[in-house]
Amino acid sequence: MPSLWIRRAAGGLLVAATALLASCGSGSVVSDLHPERFISVGDGFADVGQNGHRYTVNDGTPNWLQQLAGYYNLTLTAATAGGFGYAQGNARVALADTTSGTNAPSVTAQIDAVLARTALGKNDVVFINGGMSDIVDAVAATGISAATDTAIDTAARALADQVRRVVAAGATHVVVSGVYNLGITPWARNRNIANDATRMSVAFNDRLLTQIVDMGATVLYFDPALFFNLVYNKPQNYPVDNGNDPVCTTPDASTCTTGTLVAGADYNRWLFADSLYFTPAMLRLFTNEGYLENAYTRFKQRW
Repeated sequence: MPSLWIRRAAGGLLVAATALLASCGSGSVVSDLHPERFISVGDGFADVGQNGHRYTVNDGTPNWLQQLAGYYNLTLTAATAGGFGYAQGNARVALADTTSGTNAPSVTAQIDAVLARTALGKNDVVFINGGMSDIVDAVAATGISAATDTAIDTAARALADQVRRVVAAGATHVVVSGVYNLGITPWARNRNIANDATRMSVAFNDRLLTQIVDMGATVLYFDPALFFNLVYNKPQNYPVDNGNDPVCTTPDASTCTTGTLVAGADYNRWLFADSLYFTPAMLRLFTNEGYLENAYTRFKQRW
C-alpha cells in the first residue's frame, strides 16, 4: 500500500507544480536573471550549517543548494558565519521550536532576520522551504488525528503567506520547496504510519501550491517529493545500495560524521543519513541534471 500512495503523491504533485509553472506568463526561456546572491530560509533540508552542523552526514561536502549555487559561481554559507543561509534543522514554519532542544527559529523569524538585514533585489534568488518539522511535531503531539491534519494545513497556509511576504518585499525570483514524502522515511516506517505520513505530506504540499498558484510570475516550485519518490521506488536507476535504513549510528544526523556510520557502509550509496534526512550524495542528486525531475534543470529552464 505505501507504493500506491507514493505513486498518487508523485502524480498529484506533478500536476499541481506544472499548473504553477504554467502561470508564469511567458513561454520564453531567455533569462533576465543574473544571480548575485542565493538566500535561503527553511528547515534541515536546506540547512548549510546554521547551528554549527548539518542534518546529514557532516563530511564537509556541499548540500544541494550549495551545489546549485556553485553552478552560478556563487557560494551559500550559514548566516552565523556571515552568509545568507538562514535555514536550520527543526525549524517550523510559524511556531517556535519547543521540542528539539535547539530552539531553531521559525521560517517566519528567519525571514524577519533577512528583511532586517538587507533589501531584496532583482538578482537575488530566495529559497524557501518548510513543513517537515510541523508534520513531525504535530504527529508527536496529537498522533494521527484531525487535530494533526488541521495543524499541517495551518502550517502550509503560513508558508504560503511567507512566500507572499518575500515577494511583497521586492523579491522577483523565489524558489519554494514543499516537503519530501515523509512516508518513505525510516521515521514513518518505524512508527507504522507510512501511508498516513505520505497523506500528510501530500496535503501540506497541495495546500501550499493552491495558495501560491497565482504567483508564477515570480515563484518557481521545486518538487523534492516527486524526485525522492523516484529514487526510493527505483533505486536501481540511481547510485543507491540501501534505500531503507539510516547509515548514521547517532541519535540524529546533526551529530553524525564519517566516524559514526554503520560499519562497512559506503554512505555515499545510502539514501538516508538518519530517520528523516538524506545523505550528502543523495541531496546533491536533487540538483544533478543527469537525473529526471532534478531541480537544476527546472531552475535553468525557467530562469
